[in-house]
Amino acid sequence: MKIVRWIPLLALVGLLLPMACDDALGPAAGPAQIQILLTDAPADYLASADVCFSRVYLVPGKDEEGNGGNGPPWVDLFNKPGEPWCHDLLLLRDGITEELTDPEGVEPGEYGQLRLVVSSAEVTLKAPYTFNDGESSRALFIPSGMQTGIKVLLDESIEAEAGTLITLIVDFDVNENFVFQGNPGTPAGIHGVLFTPVLKEKGRTQGAPEN
Repeated sequence: MKIVRWIPLLALVGLLLPMACDDALGPAAGPAQIQILLTDAPADYLASADVCFSRVYLVPGKDEEGNGGNGPPWVDLFNKPGEPWCHDLLLLRDGITEELTDPEGVEPGEYGQLRLVVSSAEVTLKAPYTFNDGESSRALFIPSGMQTGIKVLLDESIEAEAGTLITLIVDFDVNENFVFQGNPGTPAGIHGVLFTPVLKEKGRTQGAPEN
């Protein structure tokens, strides 16, 4: 499935602040902006997949380990632990996207990583499926997603240029990210779901920000 706050995780991005235009000289220079959109794909056994994101941030440069106390500070596009952005990812199917972040101003330059911090996740099975305890919904354990966040696999580094807006779509494929334990076609049924998030860039655009 996919991420978007129509990230159109996943889940998962637009850049740059509005800039004044001069007919003779072209767009005036200004800060870069980044926005993240989330999208998803259909799921076989799920009726809903509610995921809450508390933080979305960029790692400047090509540092694969984050700042680690030595590199440049992380750049937040969204950071509200007390008011996370929550969405049923199954509503982001068939090309629908959702804005995970508003366009946020950033310093022009290169950003090698995009990370999404997940604060909670819960899935509900389609009828007539249930877990082997008789319940249809279950909260999921989020490995590393609540600390450093889930790394989005980018096609290439984000090059934020002054006076432009970059919009990045992040795909949160539910069938890839939620792994079912058990078999709904047997008496034992489904006894659990593993949350193994792998978020990918699905699309990117760059241009002048909207006024």
